Amino acid sequence: GVEHKKLFDDKRVRRAVAMLISVDEFNIVLNNGKNTRMVGPVSPLKKEYNSDLPLIERDLEGAKKLLEEAGWTDTDGDNVLDKVIDGEKLSFEFDLAYMTTSVTWKDQAQMIAEAVYEAGLKCNISPLDVAIDYDNARKHKFGAMLAAWAGSSVPEDFTQIWHSESWASKVSNFTGFGNAESDALIDSVKYVLDMEVRIPMVKQLQEMIYDEQPYVFFTSSTRRNAIHKRFGNADMYFERPGVLVNNLKLLSGGSIAAPSAEAN
Repeated sequence: GVEHKKLFDDKRVRRAVAMLISVDEFNIVLNNGKNTRMVGPVSPLKKEYNSDLPLIERDLEGAKKLLEEAGWTDTDGDNVLDKVIDGEKLSFEFDLAYMTTSVTWKDQAQMIAEAVYEAGLKCNISPLDVAIDYDNARKHKFGAMLAAWAGSSVPEDFTQIWHSESWASKVSNFTGFGNAESDALIDSVKYVLDMEVRIPMVKQLQEMIYDEQPYVFFTSSTRRNAIHKRFGNADMYFERPGVLVNNLKLLSGGSIAAPSAEAN
């Protein structure tokens, strides 16, 4: 980021954070266990999903070891890790921004803060208005943030979120992920229509993202649509919101209701 402390620059630190968070516990407590865990930016429902990449499980001791390898130790006994970077002693303390649109975001942020503190990372949860949160993300003015992306059933173009140019131009690559190799892969995959060729390419990109750990991926949400039986032509679709309201027909006695003369 443009304005940030060098806390997460080492990918070992980012992986340690992922290992500190129990996604399964989050799913049970906040989602009644209904959501599906995911390992990267591709929906588990898609053929392109890289199921060869193992889910990252909670491992406190493993996370502590990675943090120590990255040079983070508690030298002053205050239960917060520290490290000298560029001649300055930094404590591992950061803000975790979340949107105030749902109480679930607050609960999840609090659970994250409690989880990482067990390894000596101090996380201050920071509730923000949606517009401010997004503006800070776009300008790369944040330490960490909690958010979600909506996907699509069609083959994806990964440029917006994962191409390094989208970081430079302040689009949606908020983390600054990317290098020449990943950019070339993203540039190529969006022109490939043959799924036998495309799928291995998308899986390779997921492997790159998995290795760098710019995100801690949680779950893919489960949606349910309820349509009253008085409506006919209730076709369902993969795309949000899952139903076209203008396609619905109001039924009367099992048949489509004809407009009355007065209505005309």
